[in-house]
Amino acid sequence: MARSYSRERAFLRDAANSGFGRQREVLESAGKLLGNLVQLAGRKLVQKTPLRPKKSGIGGFIGAGLAVAIVAVVAYVAWQLLRTDDNAWVDDEFDVD
Repeated sequence: MARSYSRERAFLRDAANSGFGRQREVLESAGKLLGNLVQLAGRKLVQKTPLRPKKSGIGGFIGAGLAVAIVAVVAYVAWQLLRTDDNAWVDDEFDVD
C-alpha cells in the first residue's frame, strides 16, 4: 500500500512540475507579446497625437489658489495640534496645610 502511495505521489509531482513548466512558458511568451504590443501602441500613439501648447485659463489659477489654501490650512491645523501649550498642564505641586 505504501508503494502505491509513493508511485501516485511521484506521478502527481511529475504532473505538477510539467504543468508549472508549461505555465512558465505561456507567461514568458505573454510577457514578450505584451512588451511588443506596448512598443507598437506607443509608437502609433505618439505618431497620431500632435503636441500643442497647453492653455492656462482662469480655472488653472483658481485651482492653484485652492491648492495653496488647502496646504496652508492643513499646515495651520497640524501646528495647532502639535504645539506645546504651557497653560494646559496642571501643576503637580499642591499646597497642603
